[in-house]
Amino acid sequence: MEKKKIQIDISDYPSQLHTYFYNADIYDSSCGENSQVLYSSAGYYIKIAPKETLAREAAVIDYFYDNGIGAELVKYISADKDYMVTRPAPGQDATHYLDNPHKLCETLAAAMKYLHSLPMDNITLSPSMEYYRSDNVLDCDTYIHGDFCLPNIMLEDYSFKAFIDVGLAGAGDRHIDIFWCIWSLWFNLKTDKFTDYFLDLYGRENIDMSKLKYIATKEEKL
Repeated sequence: MEKKKIQIDISDYPSQLHTYFYNADIYDSSCGENSQVLYSSAGYYIKIAPKETLAREAAVIDYFYDNGIGAELVKYISADKDYMVTRPAPGQDATHYLDNPHKLCETLAAAMKYLHSLPMDNITLSPSMEYYRSDNVLDCDTYIHGDFCLPNIMLEDYSFKAFIDVGLAGAGDRHIDIFWCIWSLWFNLKTDKFTDYFLDLYGRENIDMSKLKYIATKEEKL
């Protein structure tokens, strides 16, 4: 995630956030159109978005952290806007681990299988399902990340550490995660030669290729 050093006026922010800005360098690391993400050198990310748009994501971050697979939520405030403070997740994102594609695939497959094994009790629908279920092709029986791409998976020496950017997580179809993972492997490795290896690791018995093709058609990718 790129960071650009910026200057801010802390009086522009709710007083509850000032402690995260004092005596710290502030960087803009935004990558979305509808929100801003600031990084404080004191060791915090502050996400800012329109009012009442981050409550669900804050709850999801708590769920991931409680299961030992996500960053810690420090504070959520809904004022003039929504503000969410988190600590950085450990490790580096998976785009830093391209030297050993086989080991990378093994780590990603294991992390995905663990995520997909989490209980579904009282889990809200993944926002991505509203888009993908337009033709009722997909199921809603698995806890998914919703954007399972390499930049959202944190590793340390090829060991899985955490998921980040979990705003699309929730109840959905496992093939959404599978599709985005193999697409991201292709995009970052510049080859599709590891697609079959990843699918084998995840378990072919749990994969419906027609669903992957359906998602690819919706995305006009692969």
